[in-house]
Amino acid sequence: MINYDEVIAFLEKEYPDMDAVTRFKQAYHTFCETGKWQSAYEVSVAGWQQLDGVMLLAPASTPDDDYQVHLTATTERSLRELLNAFPRRCTGLFHLTEKWIEDRIHDVLEGDIVQTDAGAFYRGIKRGSSTKAEQRIVSKRKDVIVSHLRKIASLKGRFEHAQFLIEGHLIVERAVADGLPIETLLYTIGFLATPEGKALLTHATAENLSTYQVSDGVMGSVTTTRPIPPIAASVHLSYPNFLSASNSLNFHFSPRCLLLIAENVGNPDNLGMTLRTADAAGVSGVLLSDAGANPFHKNCIRASRGAVGRLPLFHAPSISEAIEVLRASGWYVLGATASAESQLYTTEFDPPTAIVVGNENTGLSDEVRQSCTELIGIPMASGQSSLNVGIAAGVLLYELTRRYRI
Repeated sequence: MINYDEVIAFLEKEYPDMDAVTRFKQAYHTFCETGKWQSAYEVSVAGWQQLDGVMLLAPASTPDDDYQVHLTATTERSLRELLNAFPRRCTGLFHLTEKWIEDRIHDVLEGDIVQTDAGAFYRGIKRGSSTKAEQRIVSKRKDVIVSHLRKIASLKGRFEHAQFLIEGHLIVERAVADGLPIETLLYTIGFLATPEGKALLTHATAENLSTYQVSDGVMGSVTTTRPIPPIAASVHLSYPNFLSASNSLNFHFSPRCLLLIAENVGNPDNLGMTLRTADAAGVSGVLLSDAGANPFHKNCIRASRGAVGRLPLFHAPSISEAIEVLRASGWYVLGATASAESQLYTTEFDPPTAIVVGNENTGLSDEVRQSCTELIGIPMASGQSSLNVGIAAGVLLYELTRRYRI
């Protein structure tokens, strides 16, 4: 349940003089007195332990738009959550308050900056729902839809077409429910015959998603996964560089942000488990090295249980260089290694904080060790010298979030 007093306090702190905030505050006061909203506001919020973002949707005054949108976010994660919450099939006229939001909005929406009598706005609609949805049966492997999905199943195709493939009922169902920018959905005849299949496809149709029915043979030509998944979907890919061309941070953060950095994690299953853990721990984003496993590998996507696509992911060719820029920007960077003298539970740190975990076999590189503010270890009983990288990330991240609450 949304706490509107908290929402107003957050908005007034971020933008005290903005007309949209004043109008919403007045509408809320009217609601408190009459039980009715003066304007039919829809409100979405983001944040786990604290409020990090608010999206206000009000009926648009222009015929070409569905909503007038005020969007306020303090972290990469909160912005992604709010953009995912924007309804499909609807066009929004977004009042963009900061340049970084303007840069990131394209990760989920497609549109352009437009000039109105009230100023410049971003008119956008969620990717995958900008055109009339198509529902048809595809019987040939050479069909344009099947050929396209086959291309994005490869690493080269993913980045060339800025899409990645997700497979299986659970992952696709979560992607639809989470509002991810799904471009295309493919399903088998057998999936349509199941109750869960009918429910998901009905939901997808209502969300204006294009769906295509195929045989097991056609689905098998798209993916190498066996048994053949009953459903697959393409999702818009967002994977920006962590550093800009001028070597500054291309990552927006608040003073209490938590970032996970994974250097050269080689196994896609391990990487997916690590991303799932980071998502559950509420990190603001994850930075990955270019040399490690690809986060859009099908095994990583499956193991992440929906984190890939929902969690902001960034990459960098040099993790040590990225750490140096982080530290220059006020971040405290803790490198996790079994050989560290300092231990997790006795180490003091100042937020914003980044945790760095390394390769399953070799750990952190020498360059990254030297770049960190401090190296820490996780206390362990005798018998084991290290933990699985996903488990280690969980222990570290949850200890930090526990301290953030204090």
